[in-house]
Amino acid sequence: MKTVLTISDSVEDTIFDLIRCTTTIRDLELDPLLVVPRIVRKDGTVELNDISEMLDYSLDNCDFAAMNIGYITEPEALLGIADRLEKQKKAPVICCPSLISDEGEILVGPEVYSALCDRLLHFADFLIINTIEAETFCGFDCVIPSDFMRAAKKIFNVYGCRVLIRGNERTAGKNVLFEGAKPVMIDAIPYEPGFENRYSLLTAIGCEFALGKPSELAASLALEFVSGKTQAAAAPAQEAPAAAPSSVSAEPAPDEPAKTPVPSLDSMSRLTSSLVSPGKSIRDIAREITPAAKAQDVEPAVTSSIEKPEEPKGEVTSLADSRYRFDAEVHNSITELQSLRDRLNNLNRLADSGK
Repeated sequence: MKTVLTISDSVEDTIFDLIRCTTTIRDLELDPLLVVPRIVRKDGTVELNDISEMLDYSLDNCDFAAMNIGYITEPEALLGIADRLEKQKKAPVICCPSLISDEGEILVGPEVYSALCDRLLHFADFLIINTIEAETFCGFDCVIPSDFMRAAKKIFNVYGCRVLIRGNERTAGKNVLFEGAKPVMIDAIPYEPGFENRYSLLTAIGCEFALGKPSELAASLALEFVSGKTQAAAAPAQEAPAAAPSSVSAEPAPDEPAKTPVPSLDSMSRLTSSLVSPGKSIRDIAREITPAAKAQDVEPAVTSSIEKPEEPKGEVTSLADSRYRFDAEVHNSITELQSLRDRLNNLNRLADSGK
């Protein structure tokens, strides 16, 4: 049986609870291997773990078929993972950093963003982000589906990893997948009853990679699995002998995630308030950082046009699907304005060249 390594913080009783991760791996009939840098409990207490020995053991002694990197709030942990991957990378790396929630809440500090962009993403094979994070990584606002296609191409050009942008109304309800040729729109799949809070999409995609599926098929199969569509299609055959339960419902654990609703990020303010970056939004930080070139041969994506540097605004644009506005600072100094333009121009040249 193949093993899937997952490195992620665990925030108890939320969408980041690693119970969802282990349930996903086991229900896909693979073995879980977990490294947890930080544990946040429901009572607000936090436990930090030194993961250096865990990484040494996992990367040196364990034969895993895919490596998932999830929600991590300590920049030192991301840098440590990148250092190890630079020395030895033996399986596909799938990354879902969860920098910003779907509602627009910033979940990490700027040091985490810098560690991710400057080091870790250059070893990633597949990146999973939402629409707000897509705007962060590409550096421009997206309004219609074609904007997100262009954003995915630019992210691929800069970091060299394939991209899945989870869709919403701004993408016409479709997910955007880009692998280096042309964008593919993947239909969203409604959840079957009882599956809304059971599985992890990151983990499911990692499992499909571990099983040797190509990225487009891996994404489609994972979306069907986490929604419960795969299990629903198999249920009639399993129920034919009358009382035989399906494999999903067999021997339910006492803390079954499907039976215990997981709070959304709206109800996580107490747990995540200390993680919100003060003063500046990550989107503004992103626009001032010029990522290093990816040190591997990557075919650049062809874009019809590269966006012009944005003019500074008096306030952050309100996003259609967000209830929050980012707390942005306006840079009025002529010197700072010219510096920002130079950085953005450098990023565009880097994307055009495909380096």
